Amino acid sequence: MSRMTAAWLRPAVALLLIAGVSSALFAAEKKDKLAAAEDEVKATEMARGEALVKADSAALSRMIGDEFYEVSRLGQLRFKADNIRDISSGMLKLKSVKYDDLVVRVYGDVAVLRGIADNQGEAGGMPFAGKIRYTRVFVKRDGRWQAVAMQQTFLQ
Repeated sequence: MSRMTAAWLRPAVALLLIAGVSSALFAAEKKDKLAAAEDEVKATEMARGEALVKADSAALSRMIGDEFYEVSRLGQLRFKADNIRDISSGMLKLKSVKYDDLVVRVYGDVAVLRGIADNQGEAGGMPFAGKIRYTRVFVKRDGRWQAVAMQQTFLQ
């Protein structure tokens, strides 16, 4: 190898090594941010369950976007006001909310959570219990995640 080639090759190899290390650090940082966002969404979902059991409509209202809608397990289209009204009035009383198989995927400021909820309570004075499989969509606004859509289905 000539001196000229060696003189050119060393800086080129050094630049490639620096670029590779920088790329690996960037990828690790991106992965850490995604994992942190996934954890934030799960924490929001857990806090939502606690607020439901406590009938804390103020906390629920902060966790739900104004445009929120859900397709209920009975196929009904319900909105934020319906949910807050039912909790505030006591028409819907949850005794327990348990989550299983929660998986979150984050796409920038949008996250999709899917899981299984095992709920027990009363609706209109009638007891209910059972599991649902559901999907909830969140949007990050002002540093916090808010639910904007949900679809749920009974599990047999």
